[in-house]
Amino acid sequence: MKTGTGDTSALIMRLSSSVSSLKRFAQKLGLISVFLYAGAAVAADPFVQPTDAELADLDAQIQTYMDENNIPGGLVAVSSNGTLIHQQAYGMANVELSVPVNGETVFEIGSISKQFVAAAVMLLVQEDKLGLEDTIHQHLQGLPSEWLGVTVRQLLTHTSGIPDYEEIASYDVYGSRLTSEDVIKIAHSRPMDFEPGTGWYYSNTGYYLLSLIVERIEGQPLGEILESRIFDPLDMTQIRMTDPEAIIPNRASGYWVNKAGKLINRRATETSSTLGAGGILSSASDLAKWDKSLYGDQLLTAESKAAMWAPTVLSDGRRVEYGFGWNVDPYAGLTSQRHSGQVAGFVAKFGRFPDQEAAIIVFMNRYEVDSDYPMRAVLHTFMPGLGPVPESR
Repeated sequence: MKTGTGDTSALIMRLSSSVSSLKRFAQKLGLISVFLYAGAAVAADPFVQPTDAELADLDAQIQTYMDENNIPGGLVAVSSNGTLIHQQAYGMANVELSVPVNGETVFEIGSISKQFVAAAVMLLVQEDKLGLEDTIHQHLQGLPSEWLGVTVRQLLTHTSGIPDYEEIASYDVYGSRLTSEDVIKIAHSRPMDFEPGTGWYYSNTGYYLLSLIVERIEGQPLGEILESRIFDPLDMTQIRMTDPEAIIPNRASGYWVNKAGKLINRRATETSSTLGAGGILSSASDLAKWDKSLYGDQLLTAESKAAMWAPTVLSDGRRVEYGFGWNVDPYAGLTSQRHSGQVAGFVAKFGRFPDQEAAIIVFMNRYEVDSDYPMRAVLHTFMPGLGPVPESR
C-alpha cells in the first residue's frame, strides 16, 4: 500500500534540512557489508515526493529485480522521522497458501537484530551495570582462556578476534537447537583471527556473547529483556524474537532456491542458535518507530548514540566505518547509519539518513539475494539529486 499523497507532501517538507558536504569514502577493512554507490555524487537536494509516474517506475524496477531473482515477496518503505510516508508490498508472503505480502507482514531481519542488542548493552552502560571496557570474562563463566582480555566494546565493533561460529558451521547452524556451550565450542574450534583490537572481522559470535552478557546481568531471556526495555516502551507491537513453533500473526515464510533454480522452503531458524546475532523479526512500522526513537532521548542518551555511531579505531590507528551494530560509512556524501540482514529464507536492509530525517526499509523472503539494489532504487527515487540508480546489482 501507499500513504496518501497529501499527508506525504506535508511530511516531506520537514525533510529539507541541510545535507552534509561530500566526504571521501574511507578504505574498508575486512569483509564489511557495504552499501556504496560508485559515483562521487553530491546530494544537493533533499527528499522530495515522487510523482505517480516515478513511483510506478520504482515499482517496476523492484518487481523486475524480484522476477529476475526468483524472490517470492517483499516490502519497501520510507520513513520520515518515524512516520511511514511510503510503503509498497510485492508478491507472496506464503507461496503455498497464496498469501500476499501486506503492510502488516513481519519478516525476519537477520543481522539488523544486532543494533537492538547494542542498544540493550548501552542501556546497561547508562545504568552503570556494564562497562564498555569490561572484559567478557567478568560477566561470563567457562569461556576459553584464549579469549582473555576481550572487551565488551570489541564484541560490539567486531574487533575481538573471536572467530565467527556461523562461518565455521555454515548457515545450517541456525536451523539447529544449540546451547551457549555449543556455540562457544564451535567458535573455539578455530584459533583467534587476530589479537583483540588489532583487526576487524565480522563475527556473529560477538553478538551471541553480548546477548549472553545482557541475559546474565538482567536475569531474563533476551526476548523478554528486549520486550520490556525497548519494544514495549516504543510501542513496537509486532517485533519479537523469531520462534519456529510460535504462532506469529502475519509472519512471512522464508524461501531459498535449489541447484536447479527452483524455489524451496527454507529450514526454519531456531532462536537458541542466533539470539541477538540475527534472531529478530519485525514489521516495517515497528522499524519506523525504532527510527523515531533514535532522534530523541526516550531510550538512549546523546552520549550513547554518539558512541554507537562512531567509527572504530584499531590499535594501530586504522579506522573502520563500523560502530556498535551499525555500518556508519557515508553514501554519496550522505551521513548514513545502516545494516543489512540475511538469515535462512530472508534478506533485509535498514538505512537511516539522519540529515534528511529519513529511513529506508527493505524486506525480502528469499535467502542469498542482494537487498542493496532495492534500497538504492528507493533512495534515488526520493532523492533525485543523487542521479540515476547505479546499475550494479
